[in-house]
Amino acid sequence: MRLDGFGLFVENMGEMIRFYRDVIGFEIKEDENTSNVYLIKDGTL
Repeated sequence: MRLDGFGLFVENMGEMIRFYRDVIGFEIKEDENTSNVYLIKDGTL
């Protein structure tokens, strides 16, 4: 079995972006005011 992707629903997008970007190290290209974010880690979306 292979997982191709998944979704998370959050109440505070800016806080979620800062956590995944600054703490876990994901690359995030979207602005904190967006409603949809793609997380990138080691070149994998």
